[in-house]
Amino acid sequence: MKNNIRPGGNYVLKENSKKFDTERICFLSHISHGIRTPLNSIMGFSKLLALKELIDDKQKEYIQGILSGSNLLLQFVDNVIDLSQFEANNYSIRVKKYDINQMMWEFTESFYSRKIENNDTSINLMLVWDSKVKGLEIETDTRLLQKSIQRIINLVSVKYPIEEFELGYRLINNESIAIFLRPALEKLSQEDYLNEKQLYAVDEDNSFDFFNFRVLSKSVEILRGELHLSSDKQEYSFIIPLKYT
Repeated sequence: MKNNIRPGGNYVLKENSKKFDTERICFLSHISHGIRTPLNSIMGFSKLLALKELIDDKQKEYIQGILSGSNLLLQFVDNVIDLSQFEANNYSIRVKKYDINQMMWEFTESFYSRKIENNDTSINLMLVWDSKVKGLEIETDTRLLQKSIQRIINLVSVKYPIEEFELGYRLINNESIAIFLRPALEKLSQEDYLNEKQLYAVDEDNSFDFFNFRVLSKSVEILRGELHLSSDKQEYSFIIPLKYT
């Protein structure tokens, strides 16, 4: 049987594949923009309605449901876009030096600003770290790092029935840093503790949960890190090098 593959055929296939990935990302970006624009209007008018004194508690509950669902949809769109870029090797790393304490404070301030803006009472964060560690700088993609923290929050918050979570970091051998999220243990009852199987369980029938886990895993991989789960501490964490290589 003759081999019908022409010289240079692999190059053509690679170019076609690259073109397809680019077109797919472009298409998804248009879809993202098309969804975000009306969603921003829906959320904006819902927030205005929530400020009205004429509406009762039940109506406010309905409005909060609209805002919560809209936020989930925005997160889902963001996950789809990022995952497409990751898998097409089309994500542009933006590495810079950053003070880890400042980055954690900025993330937490931004987190609470969004909570206030969306009238969200779902979860609260408490920052936890070693007070002896000061002036620690890391070289990494801080935008992707903060997205990874938010994705860990999204993932963990659905597993526990409480509202209080601890967010922090610890230094490992002056070479890497572990950023962790765990429920405030004093808030957990014995029935709320998860075993290792439950910690690793991801609901593949739940698109939000499934995509969030996949994008989180890929985000941490791009940061040259590893995702870790601890059933002893009920903790999710990811370890990344202090310097991106």
